[in-house]
Parts: sequence; structure tokens; C-alpha cells
Amino acid sequence: MKRIYRLIASACILGCGQVVFAQTSGDSTAVHRKDNSLDSTQVIKESIIIGTPAGYKYREVIPAQTLKEEELQRLNSFSVADAIRYFSGVQLKDYGGVGGLKTVNIRSMGTNHMAVFYDGIQLGNAQNGQVDLGKYSLSNMESVSLYNANRNERLQSASEYASAATVYMQTRRPDRTMLTGEYGLGSFGLQKAKLYFALKNWLFVDGEYQHSDGDYKFRFQSASEDTIGRRHNSDITFYRLEAAGFYRGLSVHTYYYNSERGLPGPVVRRLSDQWDSTDRQWDQNFFAQASYKKLWSRFGLKANMKYAFDYLHYLQDPSTNAAAMYCNNHYTQQDLYASVAGSYNSTYLSLTASTDLRWSDLDCDVYRFNYVYRIDSKSLLSLIGSYKGWEANVALLYTHVQDHTVAQADAMQKLTPMFLLSYKKGGWILRAFHKRIFRVPTLNDLYYTLVGNTQLQPEYTSQWDAGADYRGKHLHLALDAYYNEISDKIVAIPMKCQFRWSMVNFGKVKSYGVSLSGGYNQEWGRVSLSANANYTCQIDRDYTMPDDPEYKNYIPYSPMHSGSA
Repeated sequence: MKRIYRLIASACILGCGQVVFAQTSGDSTAVHRKDNSLDSTQVIKESIIIGTPAGYKYREVIPAQTLKEEELQRLNSFSVADAIRYFSGVQLKDYGGVGGLKTVNIRSMGTNHMAVFYDGIQLGNAQNGQVDLGKYSLSNMESVSLYNANRNERLQSASEYASAATVYMQTRRPDRTMLTGEYGLGSFGLQKAKLYFALKNWLFVDGEYQHSDGDYKFRFQSASEDTIGRRHNSDITFYRLEAAGFYRGLSVHTYYYNSERGLPGPVVRRLSDQWDSTDRQWDQNFFAQASYKKLWSRFGLKANMKYAFDYLHYLQDPSTNAAAMYCNNHYTQQDLYASVAGSYNSTYLSLTASTDLRWSDLDCDVYRFNYVYRIDSKSLLSLIGSYKGWEANVALLYTHVQDHTVAQADAMQKLTPMFLLSYKKGGWILRAFHKRIFRVPTLNDLYYTLVGNTQLQPEYTSQWDAGADYRGKHLHLALDAYYNEISDKIVAIPMKCQFRWSMVNFGKVKSYGVSLSGGYNQEWGRVSLSANANYTCQIDRDYTMPDDPEYKNYIPYSPMHSGSA
């Protein structure tokens, strides 16, 4: 009897949006040869297509500035802070040397208005609100992205809408099994070693050690002298260890950082050793986080959890520095965070609802400081619409913050809106957004001994932006015009004397700016070319008090022209 073989194509959707196609014939997989003879059973290799259900198509209303893995490696930079300086509108605040604190400031709105996310979960610091980007290596980084406002993706947590701008660091999910190591030497006593192990699709472990004396030479000139000096107490020793595991929609990540560093002081008259800084600082930072994401044809669910522990020890000894007073302080922070987000997606509309809850505490042995913990809850409702080339996003964020301590500040609760709109035609994207957001005073702002002020109000930021993008096969151009207004700005000013400062709400700042960025990529066989450049022109003026001599003057430390290439 002549046998008839049927060829059946079947598809099944896996948990993370993977679609697997397999070919079968009747009861077994087989190949029918031209001579009508049948060989033994043969297995046809599966073909795997990775994607997302149609309702979850990513729509980029506000395009991001992104450096991907290949570009990051070409930069030959050590940390995320080194890479971010190549984005337009960014001022990187580097507090000196390899071991200095490195924070990022976008469009002169202040470091505390910038949120930093590591694998989709926020890095926080309830004490001072600043994240040191110098602690995060590029060795296992897949991409670093900067968004004005926030990225327009489904299933976002409420915290991702709660800042004026966002930085996303995404680590690499290993696509092969490998083991690599490196060791390097450099100037000023630099030694560094790295070890990286990856198991394809499952996990990676990344370790790093680095030491630098930081004793570089510099020239010092004044009215009475012209000499060459050497920087002292600028050394740093640190090691970092992190590991991540992946299973379908679940990812788990742990991170540990330990460092000791010197804090160099100013250069004072004739380079006298009597005034040299000998301050020391020890840091320990640990976090463990987990994220789970599940997509169906119309619905989606995402949950995040995180625990973080931070320890800082600061020593200032007058026996080695005549200009210093004795200070030996220890600070301990903890942070516990959880969020859940759900979305419904149709052809033209997507509705996302999410809620976050964060518990943070701070304890230290500073004179007259009382233990404090903060409960911060956020809820988000976001509607995204798309029709032909049009995309729009309207969001409402509700924030409630309550501190618990002796003489605590009043609870703060606000409802803030955001609107984004874009139109795409071919390689062109026209876009605009408005966002009003606020930042809650940090625990240092409110409660630090002799400096904190429990009567502080939140610092508000209003942003308006309009721009255009062109993205061709090889060329990318972007132009933005923007206006920002910051009110109730939180600043430290001297009250009764220069030695007694306090935190106050003071001033209104208005910023006008234009930013231009471009890139070109081309390959000719084994030869490739990649070039990127950006330029920003921004004017920041003080509009606080019309009767003040400083009214409409420029704001210090806010450059009018900045750029990189």
C-alpha cells in the first residue's frame, strides 16, 4: 500500500514571547526522498524566533540616547560614568580622581531628578539621593540608555515615571558559555584584574579588582609661586562581585561592592603638608533583586523585588590635618522594594496599572541624630494609544511619602501628570512631551544634625520638549528644543554665620536649551566606521526675586555650551 505522509507546521508560544516552529509527519518526523524510498527516522532541527505578542509591540514615543555593547567596548571606558559623558544635555559631576563620586545631571535639573535603573529596578539612596555611577562596570553591560522624561514601554513600574529623566543600565544575558580574564597595569600605581564566567542562557558571574595610588603630578601657580606638586591621598582600592541567573521570564541578580579610598583636599598655600587632606572613606554596597515577566496575547504581568544594604565609614583626623576637626562617622542604610504591574493591550490602545512600595531606613552615629525610616508608595495609571504613524501616552502618578522618627516631617502626597506625543513617517519621528514631577527631600535634607529642615517642601520640575529624529540605514540625527522650570529648589545656605548652614526652599530657575546629536555607521567588509557627536546650548537663569541683584543672572556650574564626540 502506498503510504501518504503529511507535513504539519505547528507553533506554540512560550512564556517569554518565544515562538517555536517544528515540522512533523504523522506519528514521526520523517524525510521523503525523491526516489520514494524512506530512510530511517530523521529529526529536523527546530527553528526559534524570539519576539513578543502583537499587542506588546514596543513603540518608542521619545527616542533614547543609547550606547550598545559594541560601542561601549570601543570607548575603552572603565565605568558607566565614563560612557554617559557622550550623551547630549548631560553634565557629569566628577568629585575628583579615580575614587571620586561620579553623578549625572541632565539639562541642569540636578542630580536628584535623575533616576538610575539596573536591569529594570531602581538604584536608590534615601540618605542623599545620589547614585555613584563610578561603581558600575561596563565589562558585562549590554547597553546604557538615557531618556528625557521616561521610556514609553508597557509594564513599567510606577517608579520609572517618578523622575525628570532616567538612565537604564542593562546587563548582558549570556548567549554562549565562556570564561575570560584580564590583568592590566597603568600609571600612578594602577592595577586591575577581571574574571568573567558565563553559562549560555542561564547565568553569569563577574568579578573585578582595582587599585590606584592616584598620586599624579600637577602644576600650581599663584602670585607668589609657580611649582609642580603631587596629588596626595587620592588612592582607591575596590573589588566588585556580581552574579545573575535567568530562567524563562525570571531573572535574579546580586551585587556586592567594597572599597577604601582617600579623599584629597584643596591645594592651600605653598603646598604645605600641614594642610594635606588625610580623610578616608570605606564603602560596602550590596543588593539582591528579582524580576518576573509573563506575557499573554492581550494581558501582561510583571513583578519586581529588591533588598539593598549600604554601609559608609568616614574618618577625618585632626592629628594629620591641622585644618580639620575630628570626625569618625558610620552610616547604615537598608532598602526593601516591591512592585507589580499589569497591562491590557489591544490593537490601538494599551492600559497599564502599577503600584510600588518602598521601605528605607537610615541609622548613623552623628551627634543628636535619631533613627529614621521612610515608607514611599507610588501608583501609576498609563494609557498608550497608537494609530497609523501617531503615538500618544498619557499618565497619572500618585505619590505618598511618610517618614517615621522623632520630630518627623509631615507626610507628602502629590498627583502629577505626563503627556507624550509623536508622529513617525519613514525614517522621521516628530515628538513632543510635557512632564511635571517633583522630588521629595532626602533624609539628609530633612534630618541631618544642625543642617536638616523638617519644613522643606518638595522640589518641582516642569519640562516642555519638542524635537525631531531622523534614523536612516547609516545616519542618525536628532534635534531638540526644550524649556525647564524648577521651583522650590532645595539648597544649603548659611543662616546665622558661615559655620551654620541649613537646607531651605529657595528660588526659581528657568532653563532654555537646544541640543543636537548625530551618528554615522558604515561597514565595508572587514572595515567599519562608527562616529557619534552631540552639542548642547543651554541658558539657566535665576528668576527668584525681581528685587535681587542676582535676578536673571546665570546659574553657577551650568555650562552654556557643552558637547562631546
